[in-house]
Amino acid sequence: MEQIPEISVIVPVYKVEPYLDRCVQSILRQTFRAFELILVDDGSPDGCPAMCDGWAKQDRRIRVLHKENGGLSSARNAGLAVATGRYISFVDSDDWIEPQMLEYLWNLLQAHPEAQIAQCEAIISKDQTPAQAQPQEEIAVFDQTGMLDYFFRIHGEASNTAVWNKLYARDILQGFSFVPTLNEDVEASYEFFQRASHMVVSNQKLYHYFVNNTGITRSKFSKKDLDYLAVWDRIVERTRVEHPEYLHYAVISRKRANFTMLCKMLSRGFSRDDRQMVAVHRSLKAQVRKDFRLLMGWRMPISRKILLILVCL
Repeated sequence: MEQIPEISVIVPVYKVEPYLDRCVQSILRQTFRAFELILVDDGSPDGCPAMCDGWAKQDRRIRVLHKENGGLSSARNAGLAVATGRYISFVDSDDWIEPQMLEYLWNLLQAHPEAQIAQCEAIISKDQTPAQAQPQEEIAVFDQTGMLDYFFRIHGEASNTAVWNKLYARDILQGFSFVPTLNEDVEASYEFFQRASHMVVSNQKLYHYFVNNTGITRSKFSKKDLDYLAVWDRIVERTRVEHPEYLHYAVISRKRANFTMLCKMLSRGFSRDDRQMVAVHRSLKAQVRKDFRLLMGWRMPISRKILLILVCL
């Protein structure tokens, strides 16, 4: 009788043929061995489906799901539906992880049984790089108030809404489904922080986030990108009901989202022939200018404040 895996690692796969082997190899090389790897082929039109099947033949811990293309949220939901582990981890298929990541996060949860989420730091990487020297270990444990402070970046925290540098106790994911949007991680993180009572956070850099210059983040700004604003609209409304004491911070976060979208429009470009996009740009710039003093007074890195000045000129 096969032993139930301790951890289920869910990897959505779509058009990542040059990077998939690197991702899978990094997971199979984990020092923590009691896991299952669920590769969800989201109707990928390249060689990825065959690559997934090939990996499954090499290692019994790998399971492959083939489905019609439905997007990242749909693929993650399909993986969650069949996952059997006590803990869940998400890895994007063009990223990779350090050999000790799963073991390290699992040990954090064992050392802090009150926590249902463990998080490490991510390294932004443009290519496969040697393991970096780790900083002196610093660990913090947040209760739900601390998690909400962290989510809304009240103390000047860096962006922290990714779901892929964490390990989750399966219990807090029961009945959860990712929302189909380009910014599913933001809404999912808010939900997970609602469901957990505690989270343990480490500064160890164990996840490599790959900057894919040919991916969607480098394409021209489009209407789909505006989903980000709708996500924050929903979070504001949820906060109004669930945590009214944080409504002020939720509203500021929504205003910061305008600034983020304006920066993306300027850095990635948009069609000047598209009247709707031109109107969106004009509206965002007007809103950011209106909120200039509020945003400048918020705790942001000096580089962001300089950028805020530049986009408002």
